[in-house]
Amino acid sequence: MSYLIMLSLGVFSVAWWPWLPSFWVSLGLFIVLLSVCAFFRLRGSIWLVSLSAGMLWGIFYGHQILNKSLPEQFSGEEFLISGRIISLVDSNSARSRFSFAAESMQLMGDTDSQFAPRDILLSWYAAETLHPGQRWQLVVRLRRPRGFVNPGAFDYQSWLLQQGYSATSYVRSPELARQLSEARLFSGGHIASVPAQLRATIQQSIEQAELSPRGRTVLLALSIGDKRQLASWWQDLTRLGIVHLLVISGLHIGLVALFGAACGKGLARLMILAIGLLRSLLRALLRVLLGSLFNRQLSHCALQLPSPSLHWLPPISGLLAAAAYSLLAGFSLPTQRALIAVVVVVLAKLCFRRIQPFVCLVWALTLIALLQPLAVLSAGFWLSFTAVAILIAWFSPWQSTDPWWAKKRTVTAQLALLLVMAVPLLLFMGRLSWLAPLVNLVAVPWVSLVTVPTVLLGCLLLPISTNTAETMWKVSDWSVQLLWQFLDLLPSNQGFLVSPAGTSSLILLTGLLPGLCFMLPWKFYERWLGILPLVLLLVLSEKPKFGLRVTVLDVGQGLAVVVETDQRSLLYDSGAQFSPAFSVGSGIIAPFLWQRGWRAIDTTVISHEDGDHSGGFAALQKVLPSGKIITGPGVDYPEAVLQGQTVEICAAGTRWRWGEVLFEVLSPEPEVEPNAYAEGASQGGFAVSGNNSSCVLRIRWRDIQVLLPGDIESAAEYQLLHSGRLNSARMDLLIAPHHGSKTSSTPRFVQQLRPKNVVFSAGFQHQFGHPHPSVTKRYNAVQSQIWNTAEQGAITFEWLDSSEATRQHSRQHSRQHCRQYSIEHSIEHSKEPCKKLAGALKITTARGQAQRWWR
Repeated sequence: MSYLIMLSLGVFSVAWWPWLPSFWVSLGLFIVLLSVCAFFRLRGSIWLVSLSAGMLWGIFYGHQILNKSLPEQFSGEEFLISGRIISLVDSNSARSRFSFAAESMQLMGDTDSQFAPRDILLSWYAAETLHPGQRWQLVVRLRRPRGFVNPGAFDYQSWLLQQGYSATSYVRSPELARQLSEARLFSGGHIASVPAQLRATIQQSIEQAELSPRGRTVLLALSIGDKRQLASWWQDLTRLGIVHLLVISGLHIGLVALFGAACGKGLARLMILAIGLLRSLLRALLRVLLGSLFNRQLSHCALQLPSPSLHWLPPISGLLAAAAYSLLAGFSLPTQRALIAVVVVVLAKLCFRRIQPFVCLVWALTLIALLQPLAVLSAGFWLSFTAVAILIAWFSPWQSTDPWWAKKRTVTAQLALLLVMAVPLLLFMGRLSWLAPLVNLVAVPWVSLVTVPTVLLGCLLLPISTNTAETMWKVSDWSVQLLWQFLDLLPSNQGFLVSPAGTSSLILLTGLLPGLCFMLPWKFYERWLGILPLVLLLVLSEKPKFGLRVTVLDVGQGLAVVVETDQRSLLYDSGAQFSPAFSVGSGIIAPFLWQRGWRAIDTTVISHEDGDHSGGFAALQKVLPSGKIITGPGVDYPEAVLQGQTVEICAAGTRWRWGEVLFEVLSPEPEVEPNAYAEGASQGGFAVSGNNSSCVLRIRWRDIQVLLPGDIESAAEYQLLHSGRLNSARMDLLIAPHHGSKTSSTPRFVQQLRPKNVVFSAGFQHQFGHPHPSVTKRYNAVQSQIWNTAEQGAITFEWLDSSEATRQHSRQHSRQHCRQYSIEHSIEHSKEPCKKLAGALKITTARGQAQRWWR
């Protein structure tokens, strides 16, 4: 089995390469390697050849993906496409989104251009009623698969590639859209749309049934894999560790396969019984008709019927049941992985091989590597395989040395999963649920034996009787309500563990020891010895020191900045709420902070009311509450969002200090009346509404200055320059006002600040075209280093607390800095040495750290 593991490692490793070599060159090198190994008969060559063969397959697969993707030169262009809807339609009040199989593609304005058919993820704003299977001709704007790149957050681009999408798009000129044909089941159309039409039929029936809202949501998730409506309960499901139970996962595919195999076994017994009964009836009939002509022995020989071999029926029935359920779930990636594992077991049964569970796991890993080389990029891949490996090891025969422990193995399996899965969950999710073992002891058997069977039985009975199907769904609804009554007894504000801020990779890897020791066949008290090295390392390790860390997250056309000190965190703006299912607050900011080790936000500053700056706050409050909230004038959140917290209005002159880090609000002026001047820039005033009311925040640490100006424009910039609050020192970091709009970053403002680094938080190929070329030219003129989240992803500026760097400054510079720093910040010399200066600046970009050939 070792060569299969090496083959899988070779395939999966390609997904992490920064660039993709030529396939033909790689093939030539592989042939040379194969020849050398065969000629010299090198020991262990099978491992090297397997690893190289896996890499070669991964390179071939990678080139197939690149060839299928939309060419870079056509990204952002308009196309006339014709094709069919092949997925469920995700609709809300703003837009509809669905998978579209493009049968023909033509570049607008170029009738000679033709492109190969592609699967596209398409968004249609203000669309009419759409159904799977419909054929449409549309004018769309296509883009290459792309997503935000932030540490700890979901990688949308890799998900698009794993799903097989070659482009994303949205409908342009809806008035030119033309429906070519209606959706008709089994009408000889696109075969890929048939499962989607079946799923849509079940979806409509469940939505029309008289069920509770929560029960209906769970039934849709367990029957057709539609988990969109689970978004409002996702936080609670994650906290309780039961997400895998209420969405279609490998557990459900395995259960359905076992149920199908049991049905096949029962059918085989019935068939054997029926054949035996038929043989007896025929023998009796022949005896009556021919009894005097043939002796008993001849009659017995003549009535021998062949005994059928039906050993294949149970495994084939299990495979068909698992395949049908996977198809009903939309054949998502998790269901595909589970189905591959079922195929391995079925093949072993058909070949009369007694396959060990670990061997089955290795074969499943190899097949997934060959069929889904990019699956390694998914957190679900690592978590599912780790969990299965733990259960295989836990229920293996060598675990039964301790009789007391063996009797309680089913219960303690949840504890084993928690201990071993702790590190993977912290690495991929940033947190883990300590309530999961307790909840799963009750929820797993209940959902597996009651909820899922009744849901699927209702789906099977739907073509026969709608009333009977609805009755079964009501039983499922009752089981969901009963489960939730149990879950409501658990604490609502507890359940998560987050790795402490600054936890090193060494500590996380050492955290595997308690789980691994717990898996060993030792006595109960001996299994806990693995916790000692972890405790020792936690006590002796020092937390990495840094003075100030500022991260500008990649949130598209919006803004979200995280400011961190050794002990506290601040969030400046929260990005946008893109849809009911995705918000920057819960989808990007929260995972980033969890990965950093923050359990809460000390202070949140919302600069102004624009949705691209304030829209993500409501979703963020649900998963990561803020201790203090400061908003610009005009920002008004409902009481339900604020959760009883008071809000401070941002006003110039407000200050607070976290250790050596000083925060100061520079604008807006509290005494200026709204719209005091019609033309603020020309008359020396500014309006405290709209963009110019943005909360301008300056951050200082030693000799470092950072300015967060929000969306201020020329009027506010003019007032800020004349307020006297900006000193003549060069700004170390500036977040470009208003994303680099030409209405901001006036020449005088740029010349006054002369920032060493300027960051544009803008959307990739956005319609506004930020940053404006004239603005970038101004910053280049003052020799600013320009950064753009659309190109580099999230950007982190970290100033280290380095005494060595401080000693490199001259005494004269230190004395000058000391006097200026002391006057401006009122620092007492006896308490804080004024000679301290910032250390080295470390700049990291998310795209630079995650550079891959497929980005």
